[in-house]
Formats: sequence, C-alpha cells, structure tokens
Amino acid sequence: MTLQWVAVATFLYAEIGLILIFCLPFIPPQRVLRRLVTLITQLAKELSNKGVLKSQAENTNEAARKFMQENEKLKRVLKRYGKEEEHILEAENKKLLEDQEKLKTELKKTSDALSKAQNDVMTLKMQSERLSKEYDRLLKEHSKLQDRSGKDKKGL
Repeated sequence: MTLQWVAVATFLYAEIGLILIFCLPFIPPQRVLRRLVTLITQLAKELSNKGVLKSQAENTNEAARKFMQENEKLKRVLKRYGKEEEHILEAENKKLLEDQEKLKTELKKTSDALSKAQNDVMTLKMQSERLSKEYDRLLKEHSKLQDRSGKDKKGL
C-alpha cells in the first residue's frame, strides 16, 4: 500500500512542479515594450520620409509643368520669327524635351519611392497592431497565471 502512496505523491509533486514552470513568463514584458517602442519609432520615421517624398514629387511635377509651358511659348515664338531662327529654337526645344523626359523619369522614381514608403508604413502599422494585440494577450495570460498561482499558494 505504501508503494501506491509514493507513486501518487510523486505524480502530484511532478504536476505541481510543471504548473510552476508554466507560471514563469517566457517573454519579459520589458522586451515586448522595447520592441513596441522600436516599431513606433520606425513608423514615425517612415511617415516623415513619406512627407518628404511627397513634397519632392510635387516639386518635380511643378517643374515639369513649367517646362511644358515654356515649350509651348517657344513653339509660338518659332511660328512668329520664321525659319532662320527655327534651328536655334529646335535645339532649345530638344533640350527642353530631354529635360522634360529626365523630369518625368525622376517623377516616376520619386512616386515609386513614395508608394514603397506608403507600403512600408502600412506594414509597420499592421505589425504594430499585431504586436500590441499579442502584448495584451500575454498580459492577460500572465495575470491569469499569477491569479492561479496566488490561489494555489492559498490552497496549500
């Protein structure tokens, strides 16, 4: 009969030990808070980069618009002055067209960078939300385990 009681007692002590191990938090709350702060900082940086890229794209777009207006003025001047000055104006026109193409490619690059930054911001927002939800869940689980641990100590 004593052998049976020894087996039961050993099983109960092992169970208590296992429950105590489960009560220990695996991820400390400070580490989760640091990660959350890091993600929020990255989000703020990406938002500021987004604003800079947006203003740069607007400036490039405005410059392209000015070049197109200047091109139209040159075409009108070309019609007035005739064929002698046509060669000079054609050269200037070609230069302006090249500048316009450069500005268009630069605008495309900046708009691509802007869309990438917006995607990064959205990704960071989603990561931050998921991390916040996970942190809340871990805090609830931690408090439940502490309550259970307190009840177990009172019960013993």
